[in-house]
Amino acid sequence: MTRSKAPQHRAGRAPARHRPAFTTTALAGLTATVLAAAAATVPTAAAAEPEPEPRNVAVINANFNEPSFTSSGSGDKLTGWTVQYPYRLLPSDAAHPDNLPALLLRNKRATDQSISQRLRGVRAGAKVTVTFDDNAGGRSRACTDTQLTAGQPYTLQGSGGPQQRFTTDPGSTTWHRERTYTFTANENEPLITFASAQTTGTWDCGPLIAKVRATHIPPALNMTVAKNRLPAPEAFEGNERITVRTAADHCAKARTNCTYTADTPYSYTYYDKARMIGETYFNCTRNTISHDRPVRFVGRSYDSLSQQAGIDRLSTLTDNVNQQFESGVAASSPEPWRWTTTSERKIHEIIEVGEASWIEAQPGRQRIDGWFTSDASDPDKQIRLHVVADGPSPLVPDRIYQRTGPMTTAEKTRCRSDRPSAPTPVGAETPAAATDRND
Repeated sequence: MTRSKAPQHRAGRAPARHRPAFTTTALAGLTATVLAAAAATVPTAAAAEPEPEPRNVAVINANFNEPSFTSSGSGDKLTGWTVQYPYRLLPSDAAHPDNLPALLLRNKRATDQSISQRLRGVRAGAKVTVTFDDNAGGRSRACTDTQLTAGQPYTLQGSGGPQQRFTTDPGSTTWHRERTYTFTANENEPLITFASAQTTGTWDCGPLIAKVRATHIPPALNMTVAKNRLPAPEAFEGNERITVRTAADHCAKARTNCTYTADTPYSYTYYDKARMIGETYFNCTRNTISHDRPVRFVGRSYDSLSQQAGIDRLSTLTDNVNQQFESGVAASSPEPWRWTTTSERKIHEIIEVGEASWIEAQPGRQRIDGWFTSDASDPDKQIRLHVVADGPSPLVPDRIYQRTGPMTTAEKTRCRSDRPSAPTPVGAETPAAATDRND
C-alpha cells in the first residue's frame, strides 16, 4: 500500500456581495420559517421492529404413538421421552378429536409421574412456545366424580423458564385444545418436563396430555465472542447429558460414526482486530525513504473442543473427528477449512522525514458453529456434540495497512542523539576501538 498526499489548495477570497437590509417583518417571517423547519425535523420515536416469525421445532414422538401398541396400558418405553413407566391410552380410549393416543401423567402416589424431552435444534436464548391438549381421565371408570369435579393439576417447565401450573377443565371430560407455555431457554436443547401434581385419588386417574407441539424464535447472532474464548462444547445422548470426551471418542471410533452439520445462521466470516506485524521504521535521515518491505504473517485455528475440554482431535488431520468436521464444512461452504495460513506480501514504503512507518494486518476469519450427530436410528441412543471452530478464512481477503505518523518526543530525541563511534587514536601504537567487536 503506497501512501499518497492530499492535494494542496490555495484558498482565494470570494467577491463581495451586496447584503439587503432586513426589516422587522422579514426577521419575524424568517424566525417562523426556521421554527417550522425545526419542528418538521424533530426525530420521531423509532418504530419497534416486528418480532421474527416463530419456527417449528421437531418434537420427537409428539403424538405418543411410538412404539406401536395394541391395547391401553403401561409399556416399557416411550420413544423420545424420558419416563420410567409410561401409561398410554389408545385413540379409542383417549377420545381425542384428532383420533390420537394420550399419555397419562400418573398420580404422584405412583413411582413415576413426569415425562421430559430435550428440544433438539433449539439454542440458549431462544423464546420457546409449547402447545398441547389436555383432559382428565384414565382407564375405563378409573376416575371418581370427585377427581373429575376438581380437575387434575399438573405442571410444565422448560429449562430457564418458570414452572407453570395447569389444571384440566373442572367437571369436564372434553379435551382442552392448544394450551400454551412460553419460556426463554437458558441452555442449548432445553428440557421440557410435564409432571402430575395430583396427590389424592386413584393412581390411574390423572391429567391426560396429547398432541405436543413447539415453536421457537432463535436468539440473535452474537459476534462479540472472542476466538480465544469460544463457548464450551457440550454433549448429549438422548435426553441425558454426557461428557464431551465420551461423545468425541464415540465419533472418533469410525469415520461414519458421526456427521458434522454447520448451523448456518450462526456461522459467519469476519475481520479480526488489526495487529502490528514486523518492525517500525523511523526516518532519521534528511531525505524521503522509498523502499520495498517484505511482510510475512501467519494465522491459526481455534476450536472449542481443544480450547475448553483439552481434546485435540479436531485439528489432528488423521483423526476421524477431523474428517467428519471438514466434510461438514465442505457441505456448507464453497471453500475448504483452513487450519493454518501463511501470507507473504511486499509493501512499497514511502517514509517522509521525521516520520515513523509500520505495517498492520487485519486477517479475514471464519467461524463455524455446529453439531456432531451419531448415526443411531434410535433417538434415545443418538449422541450429539456441539463444537465451534474459528480459523483463517479463504472467503474474505486479508487487509494490509501501511501506517505512518509523526515520531514521539523520545523517538525524535533518539534521532538527534550523537552517532556512536570510537575515539580517534592519538598515536600509531594505540589501536582504534570498534563498535561491533567484542575485543
